[in-house]
Amino acid sequence: MDFVNILLIGSPGSGKGTQARLLINDFDFAYFSAGDILRHLSKENTPLGRQVLGLIRRGELVSDLLMKRILVDFLKKNKGRDILLDGYPRNLSQAKTIDQRLILKGGLNLVFYLRISDREAIRRLSSRVVCCQCGAVYNLITSPPQKKGICDYCGGKLVRRADEKLGAVKKRLLIYKKETKPIVDYFTKKGKLMFIDGERPIKEIYKEIKKSIDALCLDTKAI
Repeated sequence: MDFVNILLIGSPGSGKGTQARLLINDFDFAYFSAGDILRHLSKENTPLGRQVLGLIRRGELVSDLLMKRILVDFLKKNKGRDILLDGYPRNLSQAKTIDQRLILKGGLNLVFYLRISDREAIRRLSSRVVCCQCGAVYNLITSPPQKKGICDYCGGKLVRRADEKLGAVKKRLLIYKKETKPIVDYFTKKGKLMFIDGERPIKEIYKEIKKSIDALCLDTKAI
């Protein structure tokens, strides 16, 4: 029996996190969210935690080497589980690292690429707020919190991220396009990439993704 290992990629605002939360409710995935893990590590009083915190405070990118170390540690802790990755890889080097590290777990099975236009990404990100305590994300247009400014899950304060102001958003999208094309080409050549129209309703998108994973589970876990 092999494991089911899934990757979600897409531009900022494409809905990766939303789909990931739906998936971990229906499947027993060990969830690797690069952003969530880095935020969690930055709160730990450990050498690694302090290193990550310093990078975040200086606004610097986490190196490929450090992300590889974090990924390897995550995989060791989740040896017997299926894996869902979101927000990683961010470049071709990291994509190859994932392929290499998942060999013992049957390899990476499917890569879902949630595609949305720049216009839609800007619309979504400009109306997005995040909980400063638990990191939950809300869209004030499509998925607002029940109580204005308050997180539904932990009661924390909802704030707008500095990197989601218009100028910063446009810069993030340019960087994303430059870094993502090699990743898309890499997984397309391997026959693992599935394009998903990310501008449809959330439930419709999830239905398509879940159908593919259900079929994969039947095939991969067959005795």
